[in-house]
Amino acid sequence: MNEVDEFLAEYDGKARSETPPMIISAHEPQTNRKRKNAQEPEAAKKPKVMENRAVYISNLPLDTNKKELEEEFSRFGIIDKGIDGEARIKLYYHDKEEKQFTGDALVTYFRKESIPLAIEMMDDYFLRPGDQSNGAIHVEEAGREYKKVKDGTQVASKFTRKDKKVSEANRLELNRKLAEWSDNEEEVAQVFAPRKNKWAKVVIIKNVFDMKELEEEDEASYLDIKEDMRFMAEKFGDITNCTLYDKEPEGIVTVRFRDPDSAEAFKDGAKDKTYDKRKLEFIIADEKPRFKKSGRGEEEPDSEEEEEQQKLEKVAKA
Repeated sequence: MNEVDEFLAEYDGKARSETPPMIISAHEPQTNRKRKNAQEPEAAKKPKVMENRAVYISNLPLDTNKKELEEEFSRFGIIDKGIDGEARIKLYYHDKEEKQFTGDALVTYFRKESIPLAIEMMDDYFLRPGDQSNGAIHVEEAGREYKKVKDGTQVASKFTRKDKKVSEANRLELNRKLAEWSDNEEEVAQVFAPRKNKWAKVVIIKNVFDMKELEEEDEASYLDIKEDMRFMAEKFGDITNCTLYDKEPEGIVTVRFRDPDSAEAFKDGAKDKTYDKRKLEFIIADEKPRFKKSGRGEEEPDSEEEEEQQKLEKVAKA
């Protein structure tokens, strides 16, 4: 090794030993800080999760229109408005020309709190109580896809300055209506009064039989009792189901009508009736009947609705 090589080797060794360890480590946190700061804007750009304020309605009569839905569903809360100032109600069609209605619709409320009330009061009920030809409608909370139109394209979300002003004016107007709507609780209660609980079409009849005596009878006696209750009730309206709960000491039979008005008429019209020298008691159900029964005397369902009810009762017993 010549003198030049020895000098370079000695200089390199000194440079390494004399280099403060802080010089190397001091740059890393600074680099990390820069990278971290560079990533922060990306994290801040995470899309906000929009709260759902809509209900999806199906099995509507094919001649349903937006005005009818607005009148019916505004009972349960203020319906939101679009940029055009119209209620945010969307009807779905099989074709782009909007000639063939599917029976499905979307109603968007101003407040999400209106959703459970609309479901409770309208699900499994008739849109037009006097017309039951189309069957009951189904109301549920709309899924995330409610923001998209039927062909899968996203609804435009970019507003012009004019659109934003109109939207803000709509919000102020809806907030004003919300304040008025909330303050007048008595009037709101009267609005809801005509719409009955969906179980209000079921009449609970007590004291129909003696449970101990019934255990000694054959299955034909079960059918006779149910037939007698049907005969008594059918004078007041169409019946979809009659069930005998032979495991209930109070001797319970339930009769389900197609509509709550018939159930109410039966309760009032038969209040003084007796059966086998027992004074009957009639009660309108305020929730799904949950009484005990065996499978004895089970008759074949005479409608799809009745068959579905029997399936639900078997699942509940399992």
